[in-house]
Amino acid sequence: MPECPDPLDTLRREQGLERTDSSHWRFHIGPFVFRLRNFAWRQAAIDAHDRHHLMTGYPLTLVGEIQLAAWEWGAGRYPDWRATAFCAPLILAGGLAMPRRTWRAYRAGRIRESLYPVRRKRTD
Repeated sequence: MPECPDPLDTLRREQGLERTDSSHWRFHIGPFVFRLRNFAWRQAAIDAHDRHHLMTGYPLTLVGEIQLAAWEWGAGRYPDWRATAFCAPLILAGGLAMPRRTWRAYRAGRIRESLYPVRRKRTD
């Protein structure tokens, strides 16, 4: 019996995304393409982030990234301050440019759990 392809592999192939361990990654805003360094914290988070796109249906567009940032803020952010600092401006931009969609995405995240590891508080 043939093995079913991983939906994440299919998504990445269809969208022309770089390998998760590439040294850099690209993102587009309209006609502009930005090439950013692919830091270790991003490499560790990207599989779960991309699976969140599959789970939520938010597209791999600027609007979809804003929605997903808000959803992840509600469901559970990646436990690294740099990831939080990276997503906060997206959520702020979404709150200004598309407040209803951003708020709905955050609320949808509040009733779900992200795939990111949870940081446990010390109890001692």
